[in-house]
Amino acid sequence: MDKRTDQEGICAKSQQTRHYLEDLLARNYVRKFLSWLTAGDGNSQSRFECISENYNNPELRGWQRVKWFLPQLAIDIALKKAKLDKQVMTEKLFHHEPTVRALTLTARSIAHYGLSSPQRYVAPLMVVWNFTQACNLRCKHCYQSALAKPLANELTLEEKLRVVDEMGAAGVPCLAIAGGEPLLSPHLWPVLERARKRRIHLSLATNGTMLTPETVQRLIDSGVKYIEISIDSLDPATHDRFRGQPGAWAKSIQGIKNCVAAGMRTGLATCFTRDTVETAEDVIEFAISLGCRTFSHFNFIPVGRGKDMADSDLTPTQRERLLKKLVAYMQERRITVISTAPQLARACLQYAPPDGIFATGHAGVGQGGKAQVLTRYVGGCGAGRCYCAIEPNGDVTPCVYMPSLVVGNLRKAQFGEIWNNSLFEKLSDRNHSSGHCPTCDYRAYCGGCRARAYSYTGDVLAADPGCGYNAEIWEAVASQSSLVNLASAGEG
Repeated sequence: MDKRTDQEGICAKSQQTRHYLEDLLARNYVRKFLSWLTAGDGNSQSRFECISENYNNPELRGWQRVKWFLPQLAIDIALKKAKLDKQVMTEKLFHHEPTVRALTLTARSIAHYGLSSPQRYVAPLMVVWNFTQACNLRCKHCYQSALAKPLANELTLEEKLRVVDEMGAAGVPCLAIAGGEPLLSPHLWPVLERARKRRIHLSLATNGTMLTPETVQRLIDSGVKYIEISIDSLDPATHDRFRGQPGAWAKSIQGIKNCVAAGMRTGLATCFTRDTVETAEDVIEFAISLGCRTFSHFNFIPVGRGKDMADSDLTPTQRERLLKKLVAYMQERRITVISTAPQLARACLQYAPPDGIFATGHAGVGQGGKAQVLTRYVGGCGAGRCYCAIEPNGDVTPCVYMPSLVVGNLRKAQFGEIWNNSLFEKLSDRNHSSGHCPTCDYRAYCGGCRARAYSYTGDVLAADPGCGYNAEIWEAVASQSSLVNLASAGEG
């Protein structure tokens, strides 16, 4: 890729899609108002959350209707000015608790740090919790190097419940629980219940082999809103070899079917290698045929057992072709497409029509100019900026793909205290990175994958070797006698 290709176009598009709210949110008096509107912690509702709950609420009676009349009128006027449908905004925003909590956290962050591109957050929008090291499979690319049994030093149930409380108090909107295999842990159920009471949106990443109809229903009852199941190949034998267990494919596919049948929002996830990337269209079509509402592409990171297959990583050219395919499927709207590759946001800007669907973050999408504006602030790599990970022993890291880069432990400090650290401050400012990344016109939308940079070079602020704009770095990586040796540098 030519470093300047399309950049003048993106600069022009950025100016065209600038929203009046950007200028408004940059003003000091607005920041003070946002601070007042979102004051408090996650243990009680802020003023904004109370207003949202009572907006356009048909259950209000008598004095309550009078009390919320002026706030509702102000919102009605604002929606009309912005040409937004009142009923749609009621359902998709004001009465959708995860969105309200995410907006509350965003407003608090703007009030505290000011409006920045990308936006720095006072607490993560999402936490991914590697709940246990135990797993019933032995996947070749497992970033966690999961084992048959839990580690001896994993957090106790009491400690896990305290961590949930601390995340709730910090205002964390979304928690994704992964593993190992989280369904192997008896602690999962009380933790899910505690998170539900803390009004945290819950999702679960699983290999799917344990998703019986009864388990799926129990997850629904416990507040889980989304389940993501990993499938490595459409060929059962290939998948089973990759997962280290005969019959795993059949069990996982049945798990997907059980989730869909129960009405659970279900996603199929795949990590493509250079040997399987050409099957991407077939895999997505298969996900659609199963009734999945989401397809999730996992960017390959040579970490954990994945270090042993680093030479299967996609080339920048292969990754770019894949991104184009993902963008095309996003525009068809038959299935929601998300990716852990931060370059997807950039690819959307290059390949999607102006009124098309755009990636607004790892797990978010939106349409048209407003989505493009949003992507400038929340898009791209969120490691240590709007997202972090928790290891089974309570270690906090910027990302699940950086398990050795520990910034604190939840046995020694509270979640909110750990979040505020010097490394996360650097990761929130993309001018600190190297290579083409800090000079790229797409840096606000992408920023490069920090985990790939760290895995390949040992420097979390290095350029992402997987991007075509850093082709010379990839060539240096590929010229090594062993990609495995280079990948191991990030684990030192």
